[in-house]
Amino acid sequence: MIVVTITKELINLLIRIVKSGLNKRNILTLPLNFFLNFLPVIIWLSIFHYASMIPIDIRPTIHSKIAFISDAFMFGDWFGELQKQYHDSYQLTKISYLTALAFVTICLLIIPLSLWYYIYHIRKIRFNIWEWYDHVFHFENKKNSRRIRLIVLPFLLPFLAFIILNFDHIFSSQNEENFTKTKDLIAWFSYVILHVTVPILTAVYLYVFHPAGTIKCFSFALGLQNICGVFTHLLFPTASPWFTHMYGINDTDHVNYTQEGFAAGLVRVDTHLGTHLNTNGFHLSPIVFGAVPSLHSAIAFQCFLFIMTRASSFKHRFATNDSPATSNRLRTNGNKTTVEESDSNDEDEINSKTSTDNNTNILTSNSSNMSDLADSEDDEDYYYNNDSEDIEQNNDKEVPHLLNLYIDDATFTNKWYFKIFNTGLVAKVLICSFILLQWWATMYLDHHYRFDLFIGLLYSMISFTIINNLILQPKVLKPWLDLRFGKIPDDDNEARTMGMRVFKGTKIEWFFDPLAYTKKIKVKRKKK
Repeated sequence: MIVVTITKELINLLIRIVKSGLNKRNILTLPLNFFLNFLPVIIWLSIFHYASMIPIDIRPTIHSKIAFISDAFMFGDWFGELQKQYHDSYQLTKISYLTALAFVTICLLIIPLSLWYYIYHIRKIRFNIWEWYDHVFHFENKKNSRRIRLIVLPFLLPFLAFIILNFDHIFSSQNEENFTKTKDLIAWFSYVILHVTVPILTAVYLYVFHPAGTIKCFSFALGLQNICGVFTHLLFPTASPWFTHMYGINDTDHVNYTQEGFAAGLVRVDTHLGTHLNTNGFHLSPIVFGAVPSLHSAIAFQCFLFIMTRASSFKHRFATNDSPATSNRLRTNGNKTTVEESDSNDEDEINSKTSTDNNTNILTSNSSNMSDLADSEDDEDYYYNNDSEDIEQNNDKEVPHLLNLYIDDATFTNKWYFKIFNTGLVAKVLICSFILLQWWATMYLDHHYRFDLFIGLLYSMISFTIINNLILQPKVLKPWLDLRFGKIPDDDNEARTMGMRVFKGTKIEWFFDPLAYTKKIKVKRKKK
């Protein structure tokens, strides 16, 4: 009986997943939609695969020294590589420390912070230029222009990356005593296995937990950066560190398009595993001189950007103080959302440990944080963007109100073990750990310089900015928030995420909601 019951439940779950995935769409057009959504990624893979067919006589000159020299003078020659390659260049190593200090001070601190100050204090821009709705998903006080997240994303990300890259570089020395079997296998697992699986897991996470269209933006951002990256490899070919360590910086005999690829540190992994998969795979690489930018870094960082910006920091912030018997009734009139309050008896809360305090309740008109959704002085919309519509305030009767798609059990959703999920902490910690590991593995295996990884980061930031500002914020998040706040009707059942649709009506539907609506429990006071 137990086996039969489990089988039925699994079948029912599969049916719900299929129905929720289709969501009123035709099953025949689903493969076409999937193909269109991931078309940029497919184009990148196709260009890379057929790159070897480009005639050698029309290919550009290979720059075998650029990445090596840029890495040494932008990040510092920590291991004395300049002296090893040029023999009498000890002064160049000292100079590299000064140039690295100048680079990080001017390019990664002074210029970005000056831009931040100009945008938010001189121009007085009122919304986050990267995350238009951060006061809905991440912050409760949108007027605080000095908040850490606003400065870090995007202005200080390159500076933080500089620090992390140098930290990882400490443990990536190419000395034999630094190599161990354990390190080799960990680096291989990150560089090969996680490089493939993390983008897939990120896509699944965005598809299940976030508004429809988010995964399309992720695919477009990945595809755009990778297409630009592979064209950079073809038009401005550069050598990897393994080439310099194998042949020397002044080698010219092997700087040609007939040079075979080399697995570098992955050769040691083949020895440990008793295979030749890595060695043979890199020998057949269609682009041998494609060090800058590192697409391993760009792909990993694109996953980082989407998770850090989309993983909500304030689930359950949209809590009401009403019991189910006395809950607010929502009435929609054009673009106005009116809350009709029903009569209620004198009640007390019995759950004083709910995750959202009364003083942070943004759904009630008397909330001290009502400015999160509406600025009473400027009469702005309850979520910022650069062409926001105005909404009319009428004391406490017309307020922005999150649509009550479900009523969860606060005694269940506010348990201690859900709190780390309610702040998006798990996803953020995992993706930060992956970045730290992936950058180290790439350098440890001698496949990329810090410079290559840093340029890959810049490619991902530029790609993210383009897709984010042209598609994600205005065409995905704004319409979805309009649905959730009752400004437009939800005719296509898009107000729910994929996970919410699959588990609709269950106790865990709230778990898949990036906003997480809940109700605090109240009961009548017993008279003594």
